[in-house]
Amino acid sequence: MAWRGLWLGSLLFGAGFVACVTNHEALEKKPAGRATGGGGGTLASGGAPSHRGGSGEQPATGGGHADDEPPGDSVLTIVNGIVDAPSVALCLARVDSDGTVTPLGSPLTDAPLEYGQSLVLHEVDGVDFDVDGLEPIAIAGELDRIAGLDCEAAIARARSEEALGGAGSEPAQGGAAGDGAGMGMPPSDGNGGSSVGGSSAEAGGSGGASPGPKAVRSALRVRGLPAISPGTLNAGRSLVFAANGCMGGATYSGKDAEAYCGAGYTPLEPTLSAVLVSLSRQVSDDHVALQAVHASLANAQVDLRSRPPFPSLESGVAITSVSLGQVAPRPASIQNALSDLGSARKYRLSVESKAVVLFYQPWSAVLSNGGLSQLQNGQGYALIFSGPRADLPAVTDLWNAPTLTAIAVDPE
Repeated sequence: MAWRGLWLGSLLFGAGFVACVTNHEALEKKPAGRATGGGGGTLASGGAPSHRGGSGEQPATGGGHADDEPPGDSVLTIVNGIVDAPSVALCLARVDSDGTVTPLGSPLTDAPLEYGQSLVLHEVDGVDFDVDGLEPIAIAGELDRIAGLDCEAAIARARSEEALGGAGSEPAQGGAAGDGAGMGMPPSDGNGGSSVGGSSAEAGGSGGASPGPKAVRSALRVRGLPAISPGTLNAGRSLVFAANGCMGGATYSGKDAEAYCGAGYTPLEPTLSAVLVSLSRQVSDDHVALQAVHASLANAQVDLRSRPPFPSLESGVAITSVSLGQVAPRPASIQNALSDLGSARKYRLSVESKAVVLFYQPWSAVLSNGGLSQLQNGQGYALIFSGPRADLPAVTDLWNAPTLTAIAVDPE
C-alpha cells in the first residue's frame, strides 16, 4: 500500500546533489554495532558537494569548511538518537514526486536498533535516487508485536495500536516530524517529571491533568523522520543521518521534558527530527582523522575532549567544539595519533561547556555503539553526540541519557 501525504510534517532534506552514476539492481544493508539486516538505487559516486543538517521544523546548514573534497563512494550511516525509546524498528519508504509514501521491504535490522547504535546503507532496492526521496520511519514500543512483518504491515499495526492506545482522549494534530495523517496520540495526563531518574510513574505525575479518561500508553508508536530529497544519496559523499528528538505520545511527559526532547516538545507535539551532514574524508597515514556531529536538540555549543580516567587531573586532548546541526572540524582534524587519544588506555570522551564536564563515556562504549572495536591511524571517524541536555541522566521507561557514537567515515 502507498500512502499519499503520509507524515506530512516530515522535513525534506535537500542538498542539491547531481548524480553521475546510479545502479538500480542491488541490495546491501550493513548494520553497524550489534544490529543485523537487508530493498533499486545504489549510493554511487559523483556529484556536486554540499551538506545540510536539520532539527525541529527547519533545516540547518552544517558548519565548518565547505564540502570541496573530491567525490568518492556514496554511503549513508543512520544513527539512532531518539530520546524517548530504548530501541526502534527502522523502515524505509520511497517518497514519489507527488508526495506518495511507499514503505519498502522489511525493517532494516533483524533485531531492534538500540539507542545510540548505527547502521550503514550502501544500496536501497526500489528507489531511484535521482527522482525519489527516501524517508526513514521509526517504530517503537513492544516490538515483538511486529516480529516477522514487513514494513507496510508493521507500520499499519503500529498505527492501529496507537489509535487504540489512547481511547477516550483527543487525537494529536501531528508533530514537527510526525504524523500529518494523524496517529491518534492522546495527550498526557500530567507533567510532574523528574530530572534525576526514577520510574515512569514518578516522571509522569498527576498535576495539571484535564478532566476525562486517563491517558494510556500505546503498545506501539510510529513516526516518519525527515525525508532525504532526490539526488542526495548518489552524490559521492559519506553522509550521516542522526535521528534525534522525541516521538511523543500519551504518558511521555514530565516537568523537564524540553530538556530531554528539545524546545517546544509536548506529548502532542513531538520533536522527532534528524541532522543530515556530509563527512570529511581527509586522512593522514600517521594520525586518526576525527570530526564530530552535534545532533542533540537540547544542547547549545559543546566541546569534546578525550580525558584520562580518574584520579588523573590531566586535561587530555581537545577534539573540537561543535554546535547543533554542525559537523566540525571541516576538513577532519588530523592532529592526533592513536596513542594521543588514549582510546586503548581507558580514556573517556567528555562533553563539556566552558570547561565544565557535563558527561563522559568510555571510549569502549562509544566505539561499541558504532560497531567498532578500535580506532586506527590512517582512518577517518566521526563522533555523533545525541540525546537530552548533557548533564541529565536517563529516566527509566521514559528518557534516554546523552550518548556518543563513533562511526567510520568509510565503513567496510
